[in-house]
Amino acid sequence: MLENLNRVFDFVNPKLSRVFIPFILKNPKYLKNANKLIRNFERCEKKREQLLRDDKIMVPPILILSITNRCNLKCLGCFASAVGISSSDHLKFKQKPLSFEEWEHIISEARDLGVYTFLIAGGEPFVFEGVLDLCEKFDDCLFLIFTNGTTIQEKDFQQLKKMVNTGIMVSVEGSDRMTDQRRGLGVHEKALKSAKRLGKSGILSGISVTITHDNYRYWMDEAHLDEYIHDGLHVGFFTEYIPVAGNSLQAIQNESACCDDNGLNHSQKCLSKEERLEFRNKILYYKENKQMFLIHSPGDEELFGGCVSSGKGFAHINAFGDLTPCPVANIATHNMRESDLRSGLISPLFIELRRNGHILENTDGPCALFEHQKELEELRKKVGAYRTGL
Repeated sequence: MLENLNRVFDFVNPKLSRVFIPFILKNPKYLKNANKLIRNFERCEKKREQLLRDDKIMVPPILILSITNRCNLKCLGCFASAVGISSSDHLKFKQKPLSFEEWEHIISEARDLGVYTFLIAGGEPFVFEGVLDLCEKFDDCLFLIFTNGTTIQEKDFQQLKKMVNTGIMVSVEGSDRMTDQRRGLGVHEKALKSAKRLGKSGILSGISVTITHDNYRYWMDEAHLDEYIHDGLHVGFFTEYIPVAGNSLQAIQNESACCDDNGLNHSQKCLSKEERLEFRNKILYYKENKQMFLIHSPGDEELFGGCVSSGKGFAHINAFGDLTPCPVANIATHNMRESDLRSGLISPLFIELRRNGHILENTDGPCALFEHQKELEELRKKVGAYRTGL
């Protein structure tokens, strides 16, 4: 069994074995469903290869699902809120979000096409009734849920203890001051409590951090990362802040959009070129020396020649069923209520984005698609895509 797991881990990333084999040995419950997960992983790999070879359909291994538009917090600089797909005031939306059954249908189709990993985002996923039941229904796929950590209930913890295909990523900014400043008073304490309980309970878990000019040095102090590793968290997502207030296109075309209603200057939150290089070098050090599997965006995308959205590595479906290249690009031609995933993946929008590779090339900014908004708008008009969200 461990030999098969090692083989799969090494196929995806050799560093996975170093982090997760010791974790699995310490938490042997993850072995009971390993064969089913491995068989489906291999099936998905073959299915995607076959579809690309025979039908010229590029199916991503990962699908990001913004499962709900509702959130219990109102974080400064929230991108989902800025592009109009999430809000603490869900009553402002005229569209009805997808139901449990509709998400079940989407995941089923995606799985059949060869999607193996689902990243569950929001809004806040744990305000969606039955989010863990949805993950359990597809127990041969991998789910990672990104949460602010404040709404996980006791019943959720108990259910997670029995699940072996679902990981929980808790969002933190850094210190209590940093987290509360962005997310609200008392949020850090609640998030940290959830993260520690997840880790100490042997539940696959980690942290998700938005890296800004304000907190990047905090995370370059390895003692802070070591605290989470000590508490049993084994995954870290570090995503550099994207400077947006309101609609992403307006933010880049309208200089007045650099500050939002709270006075937050988004452009000043970004890392400079020098800071980005400094932080990237520290991440590379962590990758080699820490018992935590780290994903850094946009740094890790360099290995793939740029952004891996638009079906190259992942695609995104928002709470209302719109299929977008990624959560940042709020444009679509297909809605999953009226169409199917297969058709959306071969849409002119996705094909043209991949064909116009310069749009997906990383620049000095944190996000390729955001940096190429003008070209993206031209392409949107060319293929007849509509804008999603509010």
